[in-house]
Amino acid sequence: MNTEKAYSPLGRLGRIARSFPLGQKRAYSNWRLRHKFFFIFLIVIILPFSLLIYYSYSSTRSTITEHTYTALNGSLAQINTNVEKRLEYYNQLSNILYMDAQLRNYLSTDYEQAYYYLDAFQYINRTLPSLMTLNANILGITIYTGNHTLYSDGQYVKYTEELAPSLEEQVLEAAGNTVYFHSEDFPAEEASITIARSLSYFSLQHPYGILTIDINDNEFYSLIKMENYNKSVYIIDQNGSVISTGDQELKSNQLFDVFPIQEKLTEDDGYFDIRIHGQERFFTYKKLSNGWATVITVPYDELLANTNKATRNIIWYSAVAIGIAVLLLYFTTKFMTKRIEVLLQQIRKVERGDFRLSIKPMGHDEIGQVSFAFNKMASTIQTLIHDGYVKEIARKESELNTLQAQINPHFLYNTLSSISSLALKEGAMQVYQMVNYLAKYYRVSLNKGKRIILLEQEINLVKNYVAIQKIRFRDKLHMHYDLDEQLFGTTTIKLILQPFIENCINHAIWDESGINIIVKVRREGDGIVLQVIDDGIGMTPEQLDQALNKSGNLSGYGVKNVDDRIKLTYGEEYGVSIFSRLGIGTAVTIRIPVISDRHPEYQLDKQQALLE
Repeated sequence: MNTEKAYSPLGRLGRIARSFPLGQKRAYSNWRLRHKFFFIFLIVIILPFSLLIYYSYSSTRSTITEHTYTALNGSLAQINTNVEKRLEYYNQLSNILYMDAQLRNYLSTDYEQAYYYLDAFQYINRTLPSLMTLNANILGITIYTGNHTLYSDGQYVKYTEELAPSLEEQVLEAAGNTVYFHSEDFPAEEASITIARSLSYFSLQHPYGILTIDINDNEFYSLIKMENYNKSVYIIDQNGSVISTGDQELKSNQLFDVFPIQEKLTEDDGYFDIRIHGQERFFTYKKLSNGWATVITVPYDELLANTNKATRNIIWYSAVAIGIAVLLLYFTTKFMTKRIEVLLQQIRKVERGDFRLSIKPMGHDEIGQVSFAFNKMASTIQTLIHDGYVKEIARKESELNTLQAQINPHFLYNTLSSISSLALKEGAMQVYQMVNYLAKYYRVSLNKGKRIILLEQEINLVKNYVAIQKIRFRDKLHMHYDLDEQLFGTTTIKLILQPFIENCINHAIWDESGINIIVKVRREGDGIVLQVIDDGIGMTPEQLDQALNKSGNLSGYGVKNVDDRIKLTYGEEYGVSIFSRLGIGTAVTIRIPVISDRHPEYQLDKQQALLE
């Protein structure tokens, strides 16, 4: 049912379209794109504008209410922050007296003669008035003591019996923490609130007095008086008593007697609507850390005064906008279709294989972005064609250089076979071994002209080469292998390890103790890491830079040659990196992807390859 209802206008349009004669349908399909856009956009624009007027009228009230809540919530946060700061300031003042060791001694001392406490009163009459002088909103500071040997002056020093028992109990239960009282609960002249705490700095169980500070109402009213425009702001205590407000009728009264909202103030903050005496009001509140709360209320009549005005303006503006939209629509469709025609001409050029485009900037809208993307795409295609052609030539040249560096295989094999037979005949076993290792080395390296071999073959190639060099260098060459044999079935391009072994032997040996060379093969993520590490002489930064950028060196291939072949074969993310320190050694790291022996360029039979 819902689907049919949603598509019923479309079905009606379909019936209207089907009622058109075939000639009229063809005539519409032959309209210019500009006329089609104008006709369709005209319908599409008028309908949304009509819906927009209705939607704006119904949603403006909720939008303004949300904005009002956001603004009031900001005011609440600011008021609470200011109140918290002022309370913390007076709490810090009370800390001065709380931690005053001299005052504690005077209040705790038993005075045998009356004149003994003269020093105490001299100290108290100097300290407390000075604090009041520095803080104009402090109406009074009083210390209540149970020490009856200390004289009570009725102003700064009073006896504990003069304090209300309920208040004394609350202060003692706070164990030195600050307690806040409203003036109705505490007999202080003109005071809006009184903060009190027990003087129990060293002994929480046995306080030596109770401190009270009376604060004028103006201290807190100054924090909210700027927020009273078009709204009422109240700071109330836990019982709903008004501590400060700009509403003089509610000053020093119970807020809950006028606004029965006590059950609504259950969370730390929030907002709600309530109708009181026939008037709908909007409330928002936020509680302070000491249990007080700041409440702001606004009558909906005032809150929505601008809403009705805004709604009327929207109706007029929408009507004018529809008229302007019709004019703009005509020129926009004309401009838009013109750019499409230009873009279509360039697309046809690319279709014919001509990538030399001449598209001028068409702006930053969708058509402009399409033209920019198309121009960039054509340029990228042309670059890719060129790069692919250049890279293929470079790869072929690299393969040709590698092959040219090899000796003619038939001549080589025949020569090595003759030398091997002659050495065996003459009993020269070392010559016989070297020739066999050399034959195995070149059988793998030549690989019938193919550049892809098994990783195991690459390792065997290194071992054959090292076996030859060990005969030459005897005890100076120490090889170590750390190989993950599970990777032996993967493939690699040939001759990526041997050049670095050769560099170690030819350039890194620097004393009679020889050199240690470690060959490592392991898997990291989706790649294979091959390392050649030596403890030879190492390289200076200048030598390292020269090795990385030189296309050929004494090894016959060079670091750059190996790096270029790897990048041409596998991509720019793979290749060779070198770390070296003079006098410490060199570490060469080669990274290639994991490719199995089913690689299309791997043509050798696996069993035959392993035998070699």
